Amino acid sequence: MFGSNTVKVKIDKDLMDRLRKVADVAGYATTEEFVTHVLEKEMLHFEDAGSDEDIREKLKGLGYIS
Repeated sequence: MFGSNTVKVKIDKDLMDRLRKVADVAGYATTEEFVTHVLEKEMLHFEDAGSDEDIREKLKGLGYIS
């Protein structure tokens, strides 16, 4: 899963500490595995969007933007 086809993302240290704790408690092998799972799950909300406007509306509905 985490091979040469990956990129690095900067995450605030405090958030990373929280992610590590949750990943450990949830039984994930790595924090990266947990973060990937969460992001993939959230992306499912947007993959069926037909346009940028559809994506904006979904983001608004989920509370990500106002």
